[in-house]
Amino acid sequence: MKREAMVQQLTDYFNASDQWMRLLMMLQDPDPRNSHVHLYMETSVHPTSLQKIVEGFFEIVGWPSDRKIDWLTPKKGMGSLHGIEPKGKPHFDIFWVYNKDVAIKPMEGGEGGNNLLGWNRWYIETFYKNYPFRRATTADEKALEQYFKSDHWEKGLEYVKRPNTRHFHFNIETSIHPEDIRRHAVPALTSRGWNVYYVCPNVFKAKGEYTGKLVFLGKKPEEVYDIGWKFNPKVSIKPAEEPWNFPKPIGYDWLTWEMVEEELNAHPYIQLDGADIQAVLAGCEPKHKPR
Repeated sequence: MKREAMVQQLTDYFNASDQWMRLLMMLQDPDPRNSHVHLYMETSVHPTSLQKIVEGFFEIVGWPSDRKIDWLTPKKGMGSLHGIEPKGKPHFDIFWVYNKDVAIKPMEGGEGGNNLLGWNRWYIETFYKNYPFRRATTADEKALEQYFKSDHWEKGLEYVKRPNTRHFHFNIETSIHPEDIRRHAVPALTSRGWNVYYVCPNVFKAKGEYTGKLVFLGKKPEEVYDIGWKFNPKVSIKPAEEPWNFPKPIGYDWLTWEMVEEELNAHPYIQLDGADIQAVLAGCEPKHKPR
């Protein structure tokens, strides 16, 4: 595509497209720390340029980004700007697949055939009703204390800190309510000198089925890492013993920078210069700048 056409297509998308406008509506959730959104698109724009446009757009609307944005590859052939968090709004992820013929457009399909999905507190509370959780008994409290001192937990924290880690899941089986798990996890992190802004209950797809998770929006270190859980009425809490979305290491899902590099090297993504990015944002400003 010619640069002028790319700039115009990007401007039209961020200024007035149905998908982006619906995202902005979903970001008005009154309980942002218990909400999350996925958006799926097709693009030929390099994520460096795409991220600058996204960050610039939220500056215009008065919701500057509260956190760093990670790049990751949730599966082969797909990239993501992960953990985008406009100030005071739910955090959300943009997933993309490369399409040489467009600058940007909503993806055909996406997740379960949808290219824009959201989960809020009502959804999670309804999801929890599928499982006969028990609130932690005295024995469960001891099991939770032991887990958050276990090799599985300690090894996972080391993975979170690795320089090439883009995102990380601790995978567990449990019959204990996720709120009790959260109640033990946060002090366990604090005791190590780690801090989190908040923990967002959510779901993700593991082997094609929605599975529960607790998303830790880290402050120190500033990383996003999750405890993914599958309900098992026979145990209090234990590490998963088989792979979920990635084959290794067992008991975890580990997304690395090398996966991102493989995706970026697979296609001739186009980097926009500063003037192009400013032209896109200038096209959005009259409509979206607060008055």
